[in-house]
Amino acid sequence: MLSVASRVAYLYGTGYPKSSLGSEKGGNAMATGRRGRPQVSSRAQVEAAAFELFLERGYAETSIMDIVAAAGISKTTFFRYFSSKAALVWFPFEESTRDLQSAFDTVGDEVPVMEAIRAGVIDTVAARLDDEGVWTAQIRILDASPELQAEGAQRWLVWSEVVSTFVASRIGTRPAAVVPAAVGGAVQSVVLAVLREGVRSPASPSEVLTILDRSLASLGHSLQKWIDEQPCK
Repeated sequence: MLSVASRVAYLYGTGYPKSSLGSEKGGNAMATGRRGRPQVSSRAQVEAAAFELFLERGYAETSIMDIVAAAGISKTTFFRYFSSKAALVWFPFEESTRDLQSAFDTVGDEVPVMEAIRAGVIDTVAARLDDEGVWTAQIRILDASPELQAEGAQRWLVWSEVVSTFVASRIGTRPAAVVPAAVGGAVQSVVLAVLREGVRSPASPSEVLTILDRSLASLGHSLQKWIDEQPCK
């Protein structure tokens, strides 16, 4: 079975590091890499090495020096990609948040608010789900670390504010007003709950997306009426 390192590298489009594949007869991919992996300059491969260590040792027990040794890079190279160990874990989440913002920036005014939210969320979540299970590893790492959990609340708040700001722009009010804030919080709760349940189940990416799409459609049916009732300003 391919290591998490190989799966992450594949997911981010960098291909499988040769040292991660091992021999035709198998072997410990990461162990091979740690003994003599050639230096790499790919952000994805650094993430791959880190994820493998986080799953093996735990997030708190893995240092930046452990990561740079496993990835075969210098500490300077690490900080060229990431400002901290936590930033490495959250990088995919931050990309998804930016992608969601971009989706809202380009959607037409004729698209109902909740339908635009549903489409944007589904597209950005689908871009991060993979058949190799890397997305489940990410969630397990985040949920297993008290340190990351504390930071996660703020990260999800930023994500929900992207939704709230979009709603506010449509009805002419502040993102912190009742309706936009409530919609943002509700959508965020649904997304997080579906992803976590997909890890516990476990479920395939297509199954997760089907459940998420159905859940957002039901939520949207209720919230769109509330949004439509708001006086435009």
